[in-house]
Amino acid sequence: MGVFERRKVGLVLTPALFAVTWFAPFGLEPRAQHLAAVFAAVIVAWVTEVVPISVTALLIAPAMIVVGVTDSRSAFAPYADPLIFLFIGGFFIARAMTRHGLDRRMARSLMTFRLVRGSPVRIRMAFMLTAVVLSMWISNTATAAILVPILIGTLPEEDDTAAGSVLAIAYAASVGGMGTLIGSPPNFITVRFLQEQAGLEFDFVQWMGVGIPSGLALVVVIGFVLQWLAPPPPAETNVSTLSSPWSRGEKVTAGCFGLAVAGWTIPGIMRAVGAPHAAEVARALPIGAVAILAAAPLFLLREGDEKTPVLPWQDAARIDWGLILLFGGGLSLGAQMFDTGLAAAISRWFLAATGISSLWGLTAALVLFTVFFTETCSNTASSNMIVPLAIAAAIELDVSPLPPALAVGLAASCAFMLPIATGPNAVAYGTGLLKLPQMMRIGFLLNIVAALTLLAVLYALSTLHGWG
Repeated sequence: MGVFERRKVGLVLTPALFAVTWFAPFGLEPRAQHLAAVFAAVIVAWVTEVVPISVTALLIAPAMIVVGVTDSRSAFAPYADPLIFLFIGGFFIARAMTRHGLDRRMARSLMTFRLVRGSPVRIRMAFMLTAVVLSMWISNTATAAILVPILIGTLPEEDDTAAGSVLAIAYAASVGGMGTLIGSPPNFITVRFLQEQAGLEFDFVQWMGVGIPSGLALVVVIGFVLQWLAPPPPAETNVSTLSSPWSRGEKVTAGCFGLAVAGWTIPGIMRAVGAPHAAEVARALPIGAVAILAAAPLFLLREGDEKTPVLPWQDAARIDWGLILLFGGGLSLGAQMFDTGLAAAISRWFLAATGISSLWGLTAALVLFTVFFTETCSNTASSNMIVPLAIAAAIELDVSPLPPALAVGLAASCAFMLPIATGPNAVAYGTGLLKLPQMMRIGFLLNIVAALTLLAVLYALSTLHGWG
């Protein structure tokens, strides 16, 4: 079904499902019943994209106010949640990296190690690991857009075996974003809901302790599967280095990036080693404030002798504000699902219908469902919808909400079948080097393998940290 057909379906189904849910005899309290109608309409609108998903997110708060779920202060407050500014500042730094070519310099530098040369397998893995490193700090779509053209430039003309290498970059960019809170929106959403609804804190370093092992395990598994299904071209490839000197813009951007990383990680490291005053430092350096402060010099300092700032506001304003709205709308909806008791009601129904009664049965069901659900819905939207339900279900079972919530947040970055599922998938498909059936066949297998891999990694981490 194409985008236009999906929108036509959504135009009819969104109000219809809202009305049906509004009057359905669910036995809920009035506020929960009304929120259920809004929730059902939002799911359909996000899946069908009847309007841009960011517009749907912006409409969530007004809709909840109009139907009497909550007041305007509570509905709109999550749109300015402090953690949202982590992404705003991070987007500014990433925008400056792209403007001055620092991201491309980093990509080429990471792929010119001597160990890589001479082996098609090592060359592909170098591209994949480069994608992982970059996507931890800039968007996965931007990472794929940077690396795929570099890859294509190294391939022989009329090469018909490049599909696997293009997919390798796309998939590595998706899973690499798991590594840091800023790497992929579902990470931030998961941490926020765990903090608000389960009282569990995750700082930047603690998330890296979950995200990096998960991303690395997945990239290794993806590499083995693609080596089996779509081996790399036999010809040796060479990636040229950037020999030009660093510009002032690159230096300033690199400095701001370093400041941000230091500010994000120092409090967590101090806490981990038991350093004195770690709590005071953490309070003084919340990650959202660090992101904005680290990005500020981009607007103050100039490019060389020119009068232009390193990041002019006209360029900074081109960051993805729609994604910011999507964060806010999802957080607002999730908060009210807990406040009205709707999340608990849905989780009780889910547990009764499936018969799940254990922590790992719940985690396995959620990770598999999320991987395939995200094929038809953005990972930000799917995590906004499913993470609150995962936490509520864990609370109903009286088990730790960490493995189920983390399973959803991580699995939301693992949609490998369809071009529409993720930005990197779209970049890979747009090269014309692979056919849709090939992508679906490889992606379906990788969805299953990724779900099993995430389950194994989370079980190992739970055993190590005592989450069970």
